[in-house]
Amino acid sequence: MTSFRVDEVVPEPLQRGEVHARAREALRIGACVARNAWTVGLAPTGRQVQSSEVFATWLERRLASGRPVTFVIGGAAGIDDGLLDHCDEQLSLGTLTMPHQLARVVLAEQIYRALCVLQGHPYPH
Repeated sequence: MTSFRVDEVVPEPLQRGEVHARAREALRIGACVARNAWTVGLAPTGRQVQSSEVFATWLERRLASGRPVTFVIGGAAGIDDGLLDHCDEQLSLGTLTMPHQLARVVLAEQIYRALCVLQGHPYPH
């Protein structure tokens, strides 16, 4: 059995600049990540997953390690470079720009689809 949880941090206002917003959000995000978690930063420059099936296989390997898997999605200004550098891996949902709220929905759908594939559920077909 796999559990799924969403931890959302309060977004930082952009009035003081995007660099400031990313840095402040990174502190709050970092506080939510378990110390032993396999941390995956979602960034446009990350490795692009080729298909839902490939993502399912990738997720299966990560879950088999026994470490929790944590996906980090930045706010409106993206992810702080320092936080991204501390991630174990970087993945991309694609090269199109999308709001972080939509990225969360796309990621949740792909996780659900991957778990269905791994359990032989007909949903992905």
